[in-house]
Amino acid sequence: MVKPDALTLLNTRPQHQAAHLTRLAEHAGVEVLACPTIEIEPQALPESAATCFKRFDKIVFVSRNAVSVLQQLFQAKGLASPPFGESAQCFAIGQATQQALQAQGWPLASLDIKRFVSEDLLATEALQDLQGQRCLIVKGEGGRPTLKAGLENAGADVEEWLIYRRRPAAFCAQAWSKFQSVAHPVVLASSLQAWSNLVAMVTETETDSRETHPKNAQAWLFLQDIIVFSERIESAIREQGWRGRIFVVPQQSDDGVLSALKQISMQS
Repeated sequence: MVKPDALTLLNTRPQHQAAHLTRLAEHAGVEVLACPTIEIEPQALPESAATCFKRFDKIVFVSRNAVSVLQQLFQAKGLASPPFGESAQCFAIGQATQQALQAQGWPLASLDIKRFVSEDLLATEALQDLQGQRCLIVKGEGGRPTLKAGLENAGADVEEWLIYRRRPAAFCAQAWSKFQSVAHPVVLASSLQAWSNLVAMVTETETDSRETHPKNAQAWLFLQDIIVFSERIESAIREQGWRGRIFVVPQQSDDGVLSALKQISMQS
């Protein structure tokens, strides 16, 4: 069995989100190499955001970036926090998003669910009969239409605020070079875009790096262990040729990643 300290995690989280996971993993004896593949770029709020926000009955945040960026944008308007209405309820997609909402102290709906995914959220009693209610989805560019369609099917008037966009980060050439030489490399893909960006970066730089790493970098990458945040990501990367082991986190959070690392260590 591989000892925990033989694992090396390629942490592809955005730079501003990576520190907590790095501390957790290193405390558990895992080496961590920072390799952000995504940068978060805030976008402008609607002009009427400060006045219309309080009219929403239910606000769904699709990521912890949605939580932090919304707070940042309202603070830029001179407000301490978003102006929630008296009966407003917040909902989260993802365990990390739930934790971010709790940390902000925003009005969080009390739900008895184990998986913070769109399908399970839409099945809760709180989102069944939404006739006459206004719902807001706070998100970045892209994503699945499942959530919006589900809320509309329940009778809600749904609005989406696209408050940030993701763009590829600069390639972590030094970390990647070291990662190719470690005893037991483990990749992290918290989103399909994070994985796609990594593959694109590796492919684009492969020709330039052949003098130091003559092996086919993408082929080598596709043989490694990878931790992903959902079965959907697992299926997508498997269809695109991933041949290594894939570990789906038990919960979409840093603690979930740590659990997956322990599982990899035990099964190696």
